[in-house]
Amino acid sequence: MLDRLRSVGPGRLNLRRDLHTGASLGLFWALTRVYSRLGDPVGILETTDDIPAFADSLRVEPVVRSRTGFAYSSDYEVCSAVLRSTEASADIPEARNLFESILIGPSLPPDRIDPLLDAIITKDGAAHSRIRRLVQPAFTHRVMQGWREATERVARQLVDALPADRPFDLVHDFASPLPMAVICEVIGVPYADRAKFSAWGETLASGLDRPRSLAHARSMEAAALGLTDYLAELLAERRRHPTDDLLSSMAQAEVDGDRLDDRDIVGTASFLLLAGFETTVNLLGAGTEVLMRHPDQFAEVLADPELIPDLVEEALRIVSPVQYTFRTALAPIGLPGGDVLDKRETIVLMLVGANRDPRVFPDPYRFDIHRPNARKHLAFGFGIHHCLGAALARMEAEVAWRMLFARFPDPGAWRIAGEPVPNSGRMLHGLRSLPVQVVSAVPA
Repeated sequence: MLDRLRSVGPGRLNLRRDLHTGASLGLFWALTRVYSRLGDPVGILETTDDIPAFADSLRVEPVVRSRTGFAYSSDYEVCSAVLRSTEASADIPEARNLFESILIGPSLPPDRIDPLLDAIITKDGAAHSRIRRLVQPAFTHRVMQGWREATERVARQLVDALPADRPFDLVHDFASPLPMAVICEVIGVPYADRAKFSAWGETLASGLDRPRSLAHARSMEAAALGLTDYLAELLAERRRHPTDDLLSSMAQAEVDGDRLDDRDIVGTASFLLLAGFETTVNLLGAGTEVLMRHPDQFAEVLADPELIPDLVEEALRIVSPVQYTFRTALAPIGLPGGDVLDKRETIVLMLVGANRDPRVFPDPYRFDIHRPNARKHLAFGFGIHHCLGAALARMEAEVAWRMLFARFPDPGAWRIAGEPVPNSGRMLHGLRSLPVQVVSAVPA
């Protein structure tokens, strides 16, 4: 199978895809500038520096439509209704309007595995249910306990290495390496290969919304090919010699005689790298910054670690690591408020807006670890596509903050030591850098 997967050499796009990608990106950005000047949401979303403010601007109606055929919503009830609808497709090729057809481009060779298109997140109906049913045993409570032990071990090593006598970058030194180490342990990536695995994940996450240039598209193509080839080879090894990891579990999974094939497993494992890494980095980095900017609540959490699960939920709500997502109607969908999403119509669900809908979350921009309904957020989606790794992400964040705050338990000793640097993504929101200094610590 590996020979069939290698239809394009690493780091190279064939000429047709090069030409199409370059032309598509040029046309896309030209149209984006035009629509932005016209005040159209499709242009504003791509050019604004403040996506939460854009989401707020949509509250004039439950659903706002673009000249391009897209619909947009920041309404909590609309977003949750679409997410739970069985007629709302998450399959990217289902979209057929101008902007999406430009960006999808020529079809990949049929034997190539795509980290997004072949993942469970873009499957609908029976295909989605089948993969989820076969993968679910790998996320049982017993398995999660093993992952918690791995997370605690890695977090302790990273926390013990943080200095108390000079500034450090919380993202670079803690929030980023922790989830990458954990997802590698979960999937079964050997320690020696984690650096390249991490590089592939960072490259793909950087353009999850879309590539910014032809060079960026090439780097993403190379990363996708490198990642899927690597996982296909590792899967073949796990089929021969199973170990206690997710790849082995998926390779052996069987329900009523049905089993996952290589495409199912490699596509799902590739997406878990993206979903299990970048969003957790964003939650830990941006969540810690928000907490530090609320010293009274910071002091409460450090004094009572049992508040950390509440911190996780409110941080997920206010940070919204995934800012928005898409769905396309397979049939007309009736929406709260009386609107209808027409067949083939694509809607952009502004999760960051839904998570700050004042009708659901009073005083929505106020960070409050005591908010009684914080867990109602849509940070992990809703319905059949609710994030498969939600329990893993919650566990990682809880363990990470427990370990970090046990090492540095004095809230008065914490300082933001420089300007936080946001990441460059639009769909995924978080920090690339958070310089901090903690002037006192419990000895490692």
